[in-house]
Amino acid sequence: MTQWNRALVTGASSGIGLAMANQLAGDGTELVVVARDQARLEALAESVDVSCEVLVADLSDRDALAMVEDRLAATGADAIDLCVNNAGFGNIGPFRTLDRDRETDVVEVNIVALHRLSHAAATAMVAAGGPGGILNVSSMATWLATPNTATYNATKAFVTLFSDILHAELKPEGIHVSALCPGLTRTEFQDRAGYDATGVPAMAWQTAEEVAAAGLAGVASNTPVVIPGAKNQAAIGLLNSLPMRLRRPLVSRLAN
Repeated sequence: MTQWNRALVTGASSGIGLAMANQLAGDGTELVVVARDQARLEALAESVDVSCEVLVADLSDRDALAMVEDRLAATGADAIDLCVNNAGFGNIGPFRTLDRDRETDVVEVNIVALHRLSHAAATAMVAAGGPGGILNVSSMATWLATPNTATYNATKAFVTLFSDILHAELKPEGIHVSALCPGLTRTEFQDRAGYDATGVPAMAWQTAEEVAAAGLAGVASNTPVVIPGAKNQAAIGLLNSLPMRLRRPLVSRLAN
């Protein structure tokens, strides 16, 4: 697996981001960790055996986002050679009933922040002559036109396609780009989104550690799109083989 020198991980205070930070640190990669929760970030920094810089930032705030962009632009001994865009969230409910500003924040974090940080990382890594990596955490929601998650799913569709195109653009420059598209993962995401997981079978879930490991292996091998888990891969393969006239009602029925 590729050994990174220093990785910047957004959304590193919990879930997949925390798992990635711990796994990277275990491989000897120095860290720059980003999230809103200072206490959790500082606890992470104290728990790892590598240099771990803490950046407290709400990525829906453009000034805070600019601070993280500036950190990605650093050169020389402070350079970052892996950018993990993991921060993201979603709301559940009929689009017209959800808070408009809160839905805009989903777009700001899931798309705008990821887009700008990818740009900052790519610019710095190419200027340094590579190598480097950008891992964008997307979702299987990319392929699911699921009622009541319109904004979230649409943002993840953007992330996957954007990353796939960026992969082709940056491959000649020696920069790896991967989109990680997990399915149901046991994190705090469901509680924050108001997702009722009652009745979802245990076999449908993966751990944050499993998903993190798949994502890091994917960006190390420069795999454009990573779907962790054989069951998830089979499900998306089957879904994408169906014509839209069958796929849309099937997805709607499964969501209810």
